[in-house]
This record gives sequence, structure tokens and C-alpha cells, in this order.
Amino acid sequence: MSALVAGVAAYTVLATLLIACAAHLSRPTALPRALAAHRVLPAAPVVATVVTASEGLLGGAGAAALVQRDGTLLAAALAGSVLLLALFGGYGWYVRAIGRSGPCGCSRAPLPMTGWVVARAFALAGLALTGLVLSDAVVPLTRTGTVLVVVLLAAATFTCLLWQLPAAMHDPVRSPMGAEGGVVHL
Repeated sequence: MSALVAGVAAYTVLATLLIACAAHLSRPTALPRALAAHRVLPAAPVVATVVTASEGLLGGAGAAALVQRDGTLLAAALAGSVLLLALFGGYGWYVRAIGRSGPCGCSRAPLPMTGWVVARAFALAGLALTGLVLSDAVVPLTRTGTVLVVVLLAAATFTCLLWQLPAAMHDPVRSPMGAEGGVVHL
């Protein structure tokens, strides 16, 4: 059972980081604009570059570790993911707490910074921590069989659900971007 939990947690986090990196690379002005709109961090383009690079490096290192069966590299990638995702959650929480508005900058879609963005970041941080704690049980990509198939299918499902969570819970009629500070209250 721990192989399923560990594998789904690790694969979900790593896939989400790679998708986030790809989304940021495909629309390179979205994250810097979002950070500038929040008026919290200086040098928004530099921070956006560091964030995108961190997502790519952690996701890529984790994927490489799963192919090479490198437990140390996997643990390092998951530990870095815990930190990065907890920082994302803390930043989102802070932006909302001080009443700043603007897009979340998470993806190509111009979604507002909502509690669902924060919840997703903390949920992913929790999954990364779970994967880290159980990293010895994560099923590597080189181990074929039904366990890997189940882990990959479950991780793909959770990745899609978590990636789409803020968009699915956003009600543009109730609180369009810009109105009421662009915030949907939970």
C-alpha cells in the first residue's frame, strides 16, 4: 500500500511541477505580470525566472531519479518540492491576507489569486512531503507491471484534478477579474 501512496504522491508533484514550468515557459510574461500586480516582491521578472527554473529543475531531477532509480536524487527533488510548494502556498496566503489582487500567475489562464490557488499549493506541498517520507517505496519508471500502471494512472488523475482546481472553482460571474479585488471568497 505504501508503494501506491508514495508513488502517486511523488509522480503527482513532479508532473505538476513540469506542467507548471511548461506553462510558464509557453507564456513567459504571465508570471512576472502577476507578481508585479501583487506588489509584494521586488524584481518580479527575476523572481519569475527563479520560480520557473526551480519548477523545471525539481521536476526534471525527480523524473531523472525515477528513471535511474536514484533514491538520493529523488529525496532531494521531493525535499526541494516541499519547500517550493510551501513557499507558493505561503506567498498566496500572504497576498490574500493583505488584500492584494491580480492573477495567480500559475498557468496560461488569467485566474485570480484565490483560496483555491493557496489550497492547491499546500496540498501539493503535503503530497511532496508524503512522497519524501515514503521515498524508498516509490515505484521507479523502470519497474514495469500493474503497480506502475496503477500509480501512473492515479497520479495523472490527481495531477489533472489539482491543476484544474482553481479554474474549476472560479466563478467569473460572481467575482470577475478586477471586481472585488479579483478575489473569490471561500
